[in-house]
Amino acid sequence: MPEIGAPLSRRAVLVLGGGMCAAFFAGCSSSSPTKPGSGTGATAVNLAYEGNKTLSGSALGHAVQVSVPLPQDTGHASGSYFDDPVSLSWKIAYSGAAGQTLFPATLSGRVAELPLSLSGQFQRASDFLFQSGSVSGSAGSSTVQVELSRAQGESTSSINAQGSFAGTPFSLYATLSGDLTSGYIEGTVAGTAFRLDAAIKSKVVHITGSYSGPPALLALMVGSLLYFLPGGIFS
Repeated sequence: MPEIGAPLSRRAVLVLGGGMCAAFFAGCSSSSPTKPGSGTGATAVNLAYEGNKTLSGSALGHAVQVSVPLPQDTGHASGSYFDDPVSLSWKIAYSGAAGQTLFPATLSGRVAELPLSLSGQFQRASDFLFQSGSVSGSAGSSTVQVELSRAQGESTSSINAQGSFAGTPFSLYATLSGDLTSGYIEGTVAGTAFRLDAAIKSKVVHITGSYSGPPALLALMVGSLLYFLPGGIFS
């Protein structure tokens, strides 16, 4: 996980927003059905994040077009994901004090008519790196609970995350290169392995790979990478 430090818009949001975005999309999977064309026969992911704002491309045979300006401690995302509208807002409570180690965050909105209400607590360690986090709340009538922890890996920017939603368990490991210009996420969804690779080229984040599972859990992976990797763009 990237180092947290002032200003918030440079580092802390990469960590905190990533956790919130991951939990948000995972929560959607507890209520959203799998769409036609998103099963095992359509697993390719080819997305690009440009201008620090626009995510576009294709995933599992569906078009993606979402506006989500990053990094911001307070922001709004809108657009279309798997033919469904996206409208959500988030806020991270940052005092501006160098000694702040606990960062509360909230996220709310609607996706495909699904109401969302999430809150999170994210802990920064004494070495200014992400230590742990949790997110809870509701997505429609379903409960959301996600746990994140610091992990050993290729660099200090590595995390583990796990949860289970509507009978779909997932477990993932994510890591970044030391210069924050590339990274990957791998793990299992309902027992099926996946891997997504991300790299920054000419200030565009390219995310490619193969995935089979709920579309909303794919968004979990993509959302996390987008929050973590812009640090390389702004370095």
